[in-house]
Amino acid sequence: MSLSPATKPAPSTGMARVAWQAALFACIGLIAAAVLFLFVTNALYVGFHQMVHYLGKARTWHNLWLTLWTSFLATLFAVGVGVPAGYTLSRARGRFATAVGTLLDLPILVPPAAVGLFLLGVFRVFPAATLCEWLHLQVDHAVPGVVVAQFTVTAAFCIRLMKAAFDLVDPRYEAVSRSLGASLPRTFARVTLPLAGSGLLASILIVWARAAAEWESMMLFVGGIQGYTDTLPMAVYLDFNVGILGWALADSLLCVVIAMASMLAVRRLGGRTHVW
Repeated sequence: MSLSPATKPAPSTGMARVAWQAALFACIGLIAAAVLFLFVTNALYVGFHQMVHYLGKARTWHNLWLTLWTSFLATLFAVGVGVPAGYTLSRARGRFATAVGTLLDLPILVPPAAVGLFLLGVFRVFPAATLCEWLHLQVDHAVPGVVVAQFTVTAAFCIRLMKAAFDLVDPRYEAVSRSLGASLPRTFARVTLPLAGSGLLASILIVWARAAAEWESMMLFVGGIQGYTDTLPMAVYLDFNVGILGWALADSLLCVVIAMASMLAVRRLGGRTHVW
């Protein structure tokens, strides 16, 4: 049985598909090459020997350690808020849920510097100022403020990612669990969380990387106190301002390593998920 002329594939179809795929791969290759070119040219401009020299400085590793543990704490707090809020927004319907979701999304779109300014006002008035005074706790222009700034900027981002992870779980599985007599908390712990596990893990890793990269809100709320509140991103800004380009580039290199390690972990541990 032969195909009619109308149903026969055009001879150029295969070549067009190959050309289209080649154009797409060329586009990706150009973007990847541009990113590598950006890093390599800056390293060549400053000099690899200066980078190695500043990587051996104690302050560099202090900045790295401060970045790691503060972003870890901020992520813990963000996840503590993001999981229940994200699940609620995933299952809620109606105009009220839409309005609340829009309100919670605001910190994602508001400039981080503005968030830092708002935080400065929050901790200068009642009740936050009174509570900090009672606890003898200094938040602004201190290390606790680093965690607060990282948490404030990433919490809304975390809620949105958690909602996306819970959206992937079919509510019918929860309904079956409830029909078998399981309570709502048991259904959430034994059905919903395992099914959303890969998306939640990917979200946590992304939130941690975002917290580690935060510095704009800290610039106003915490300030860049060298050797005290200077996380790696803040140290890049401070070192550049005083003209120590080698140290700024060394700090930037560590920021890139953190970002790359986070994204590799997302792809290896996060599984196949639409969250990222």
